[in-house]
Amino acid sequence: MNSGILHEKAKQVIVFYHHPSAQGIPVMWPGNKIPAPWANTTEPNKLIQFLETTLKERNKQGSFHVTQAILTPTVNTVAKGLVWGLRDYLVERNLPVIMSWVQTQRPGKDGVNIITSDFVELTDFANIVIKLNNVLLSESECKPR
Repeated sequence: MNSGILHEKAKQVIVFYHHPSAQGIPVMWPGNKIPAPWANTTEPNKLIQFLETTLKERNKQGSFHVTQAILTPTVNTVAKGLVWGLRDYLVERNLPVIMSWVQTQRPGKDGVNIITSDFVELTDFANIVIKLNNVLLSESECKPR
């Protein structure tokens, strides 16, 4: 389905394209308008510190922002994961800390915008994100028009 058909059906689509050939095409946003900083750590506390820092930087940029609530395995982590299972070893034991952080976030212009995480089926991730979206909806309904 192309974007014209989606527009006719009152659907919203945002297209980001990182290739220079998309410059100047009004229906596409440049890729630099959706930064996705990557923590590159196996430690949940370092990840959360990184996410906090990059969110503050996001507020200055005024663009979309992908909050990657994802731990990154090292070679050593992968080796240990072969023995105990990478999902069990790296993700499952750290997800509660990461999801607790996500639950405390504020959505919108001054907060989180887009959140990604691994193994979301192990948690209530989707419902947590939906609740954040509902905060925005209830705030917009309370504002005078």
